[in-house]
Amino acid sequence: MPMRGENWRFWLPVVLLAAFAVYTGQKLVRAHVDREISVPNYFFTRDLPGRRGGIYDSTGTYALAMSVPVWEYRLDPVELTNGVVRRPGEPVRPHKAIVKTISDTLGIDYQTLLGMSRNVKNRYQYLSLSSNIDAHRTLADSTLVRGVAIEDRQIRQYFNGRRLCHVLGAVNVDGVGLAGIELKYNSYLTGVPGKIHGMVDGSRSRRELYDKRIVSSQPVPGADIYLTIDHNVQYEAESALDWGIKEFGAGSGWCIVMDSKTGAVLALASSPTYEPARFGRSSDAMKINRAVNYTYEPGSVMKPITAAAAIDLGIATPETMYSSDRYDRRYFKLPGDSHGWDPQISVRKAIVKSSNIVIGKLGVDIGPRRLWEYMKKFGFGERTGIELPGEEKGQFPHWKVWDKVKWSRAPIGQGVSVTAIQLASAYQAIANDGLRMQPRIVRKVVGADGKVLIDNTPKPLDRPISAKTARIMRDVMKDVATHKGTARRAAIRGYTTAGKTGTAQKVVNGTYSQTLYVATFCGIIPADDPRLVILVSLDFDRPAECHQGGNSSAPVYRRIASAATRYLMIPADKPEEFVDFDDEDEYDRAIDERISKQEGPVGD
Repeated sequence: MPMRGENWRFWLPVVLLAAFAVYTGQKLVRAHVDREISVPNYFFTRDLPGRRGGIYDSTGTYALAMSVPVWEYRLDPVELTNGVVRRPGEPVRPHKAIVKTISDTLGIDYQTLLGMSRNVKNRYQYLSLSSNIDAHRTLADSTLVRGVAIEDRQIRQYFNGRRLCHVLGAVNVDGVGLAGIELKYNSYLTGVPGKIHGMVDGSRSRRELYDKRIVSSQPVPGADIYLTIDHNVQYEAESALDWGIKEFGAGSGWCIVMDSKTGAVLALASSPTYEPARFGRSSDAMKINRAVNYTYEPGSVMKPITAAAAIDLGIATPETMYSSDRYDRRYFKLPGDSHGWDPQISVRKAIVKSSNIVIGKLGVDIGPRRLWEYMKKFGFGERTGIELPGEEKGQFPHWKVWDKVKWSRAPIGQGVSVTAIQLASAYQAIANDGLRMQPRIVRKVVGADGKVLIDNTPKPLDRPISAKTARIMRDVMKDVATHKGTARRAAIRGYTTAGKTGTAQKVVNGTYSQTLYVATFCGIIPADDPRLVILVSLDFDRPAECHQGGNSSAPVYRRIASAATRYLMIPADKPEEFVDFDDEDEYDRAIDERISKQEGPVGD
């Protein structure tokens, strides 16, 4: 038996062994309990996003926008370097074989990736978005790779880049519409999410074990949108518009191609454009859809509306003669003309040569109330209902607040503002024997189950003028796009165009500028059996030599109309011109010879 003074020698080892046993037991029990508690955390439930619906052109087979399922990869340097032995103070040494595998799989520069992997303070660094199934299999295999977090994503692809951007619009990173059709029909395009149950591994990045995934409810794709846009006509319209802006020195421009019988929009372009994928980084000037969201004074392109009202009311005929005297005492402060006229000219000649004086007098004779009512029936002063967000309705005050000056200014397109879609719609009524149709750009919306949710069939809106008046006006406007009129550069071999030019002074600081203009040409082709209405406007934000509608917008119209009539196989109404003139150059020379003998402006 140990002596009293030696008790501590005996009990010290016993106490130490007991403490160690308690500590070890506690650790084992805690580890076991923690494992039991943490097991459920290996399981998760979350939404699986439904695919966003696609957007197609009028053929139904050409995809304009579509969502593609992808995987997003992020690098976790902590997980990647976990277990690498290093001495205190040594820099992190990631497993280079893993870094090489990630580099080869995702196509990321090896040295760049190596530098990222050494930055352990920055976890979950973005690597890539990819739809490559082989890459996903490689990076999801925990026996080959660690330190890569993977998430299910969708990316929106716009297959034509900037083309049609103002119609299609864009989405944000969460797939929510921001502009255009993407915004207007967001609720239809958005899919219904499904539910998935799965497991993650034990790594710090807790990557999903895809072979353990169970889908409890399948996601439902969003509805598909089918437009009235023809992608070939759209291409020709945008190409011609870009050419015109560059050729004539305009700052911006817009154009619309509309089916004259149904009101369906076959092409709608606005410039400048933006990349839908970079919508947030684009300037406000790029985002404006100038064909729908922008108002401007139309200028002389409004004159056929005034003449149509006068003819429909029986106040005048195309051959009615008017005095060209601006200072006629029967009229109050008439607008002036840049060209001198014979003492008397006909209403027909006033349209073809674009006389402000005569059309101003005609508007006064109609009277503000009746003129306003006709213009309202043509659709001015109210939204057309085109299926695009942010449509403006223009400035078209009630006739009761018109002063006497506006009595002769509104008839020539001054003191009122319109949108391009309103103008195109008004000319569509003239082209369609007086019946104005609902302008539309969406043909139908079809759900994922094939059910048609929206079917936009042609819809009549109003009949502002009689069929007889419409045919008379088309006949009057035929000479505008010839050697006799202001838009001879709109003339197309083999086809007759009924149209009108407009050169509107821009308002700067409350006064009309003498150097800045909006030039417009709107044409109906073929004139006697109309198929298309084509409107082109160029906005000159700096002085330019060819700022008139006939000298700038008309040639753009010609390019669009020439391509569209060929592509749509519209029969020529003057086929003899294909025999009489070998090519367009010879046809142009003949027009130039004829125009040299004519009087009056050639570019208004």
